[in-house]
Amino acid sequence: MKSRTAHQQDADFGARMLMDSDARHAEMAKLRESLAGRGVPAEHGGCLPGVSVIVPSYKGEDHLPACLNSLGAQTLPPHLFEVIVVVNGVKDGSLEVLKVWKKKHPQHQLRIIHQATPSAGAARNLGISLAAHAFTTFVDDDDYVGPEFLERMLAVAGPDTIGISPIINVEADGTWAEQNPLNGYITAKAGGDFPLTTLPPLLGFNACKLIPTAALSRIRYDGGLRSGEDICFMASVAVSQEFKARVGTTDTDGAYFRVLRDDSISRQDLTFDFAVTQRLEVMAVLEQGRPWDLSANDQLLQGLMRSQAGFIGRYLDAHPEQLDAIHAAVESSPVRDFPWQQINKGKARDLVVSYCFAPYSDTSAVVAAKAIVERGNIVDVISNDMDGVRRKDSSLTTIAGRYVENSVVIDAPPSFAGWEKISEFVTKGSAAANRQDARVGGYRTLYSRVLWTGSHFLAANFKLSHPAVVWTAEFSDPVSADAEGRPRKGNLVRDELFQEFARGVRAAGFPVPATDNLFEWCEYVTYVLADEIIFTNHNQRDYMVSRIASKKLRRRVLDKATVRFHPVPPQRSYTVVPSGYQLSPHVLNIGYFGAFYDNRGLDDVLTALVNAPMDVRRQVRLHVFTDRKKEFGAKVKRMGLAGNVLFQRYLPYLEFLNISTRFDVLVVNDVERGAELPINPFLPSKYSDYVGSGSKIWGLVDEGSSLSQRELAYKSPVGNGSAALKTVSSIHREWAAVRDQGSA
Repeated sequence: MKSRTAHQQDADFGARMLMDSDARHAEMAKLRESLAGRGVPAEHGGCLPGVSVIVPSYKGEDHLPACLNSLGAQTLPPHLFEVIVVVNGVKDGSLEVLKVWKKKHPQHQLRIIHQATPSAGAARNLGISLAAHAFTTFVDDDDYVGPEFLERMLAVAGPDTIGISPIINVEADGTWAEQNPLNGYITAKAGGDFPLTTLPPLLGFNACKLIPTAALSRIRYDGGLRSGEDICFMASVAVSQEFKARVGTTDTDGAYFRVLRDDSISRQDLTFDFAVTQRLEVMAVLEQGRPWDLSANDQLLQGLMRSQAGFIGRYLDAHPEQLDAIHAAVESSPVRDFPWQQINKGKARDLVVSYCFAPYSDTSAVVAAKAIVERGNIVDVISNDMDGVRRKDSSLTTIAGRYVENSVVIDAPPSFAGWEKISEFVTKGSAAANRQDARVGGYRTLYSRVLWTGSHFLAANFKLSHPAVVWTAEFSDPVSADAEGRPRKGNLVRDELFQEFARGVRAAGFPVPATDNLFEWCEYVTYVLADEIIFTNHNQRDYMVSRIASKKLRRRVLDKATVRFHPVPPQRSYTVVPSGYQLSPHVLNIGYFGAFYDNRGLDDVLTALVNAPMDVRRQVRLHVFTDRKKEFGAKVKRMGLAGNVLFQRYLPYLEFLNISTRFDVLVVNDVERGAELPINPFLPSKYSDYVGSGSKIWGLVDEGSSLSQRELAYKSPVGNGSAALKTVSSIHREWAAVRDQGSA
């Protein structure tokens, strides 16, 4: 720290302008040579590039002289830069100060503008619209700059490069603080180009950046924000093109001096309005720019949103009694992907193990997220890195984010049936779970969900070492048998992890099975060790229990079994990702979302359309969203239904939820059960998504299935084209009646 008054600083700047040092001239000449050789767009007449300095001023009569004097002391020749001061708000004497300064410094290009609206953002916008030079920088009227500020940044700036200066905090008494966090970030980057998006703290304020003016022509400050408009503006600049950044110097002569006052934003009292309401307003604007693709730009904007949420977290630390009010404010805000970790910090007392979890796009990840919402507890989540086998969809984190404190991703190779890879996940995941357990002082409950067996194996391992934790294990479908009732293949190895499970099974009073089938072991160890077992429908429970050889274990499972249907998504999830897919209002729109299998398809619906009366066919459109477009499309073409059936790619889950609300009817189908399945144990998870959409549902049902017993607007037996035709005719008749009534 060193103390220098603003008056001393002004004197230093003036003295520096009178220096006649050979070394000084040589250094500046070298800088100018570098400018000429960089190929930077020149000003009018082919001269060196120039700078427009925009200074918004509100009641700045007392501050403006120091600011202007520092700009007047620049080593950059006066004809290469202009200063645009936009006085905004009521007149206070600032205009007179500016006129006097301009008269005393005729060599400088000072443009004085008055704007009645008291808004720094609007003042900067006006300044941008008036900027005449190739580069633009912003200086606040109560700050000042070093004598080489403009020239040093201009020496490194370019069409795709933003020049950066050091930033030095100045206390109201003139004390300098060079060693501040922001300056630390900046000086650490000195010496070379770096992507602008890799230094988010640089975007949290207006100062110390020299930006190509052309890039600002499409960007403006948001006049609707009461604070934080600088963050949103600079974020827009950063994502508008692939900017590099380069620090012009680390010397204080090239620095921006930011004067900290009692009323500075960084020193504002953390009121609810400032720390919560205004931060949510800023986050909503930042989120509007997100591409939702986990790109560098997407991650930058998420990081800036987390920084804003940090204010809310600090406010909550000081005012814990405001938790409900904060929840209400977030839920009522337009922010879709709020970083809840800031609010949930220190609150998780329950653990979830979901081998595949958001942001990975997978049905098991989605249903696990919906289950977390339904349970309503703040949790820590342990999942696996699914790169290579599942794509990422960043919007999926919005489903359960409200209830997640920590999400720990284990770095183990993903596998559905490979014991070595699964056991690596279990080993690493158990270590992570143990660390988290120690941090929270012991988890109360443990929840795991399977079709990916790693979830239950890790949960079982944790239960063995933490017997007091209450373990709830959910089976989405039968594990040891596939959709056609055939045994799944995959063996485990009788290694040390296996021996732990074997010892746990024996200690619970049950024998160790002779099988090495890992799917059978997944069911068995869960049946023995879990405190509660959830099945998604009664048929599934009965089918899986009927396959247990031990009567004792069957009774044990039934005693702790619960049937819980797939949760319906939270209503907010239907609005997070708006879909641009167009549906004609003049036809009956029927939607199908899902994959096709040998025992699950749309043959019934296609047969019905082929045999439907022509007036029905003309007015029905079946929209099919699937991953087998080519194969299914060929069948449709052969059947002469190309005009009735429209194919689309699979939609991201939340976009699917959004568009599902706009269909007249949604189709969901049971599997066509073979002889290997005495009862149908499957309930399509898509049904619960359809329920929340509000659209009518047509079920193609297997007799006695769980789906056949759910609430359905229309129902026809799976595999029965004649019944499907009657259903299509009924749907069309009701649709036409509503249409005719509306046009009457």
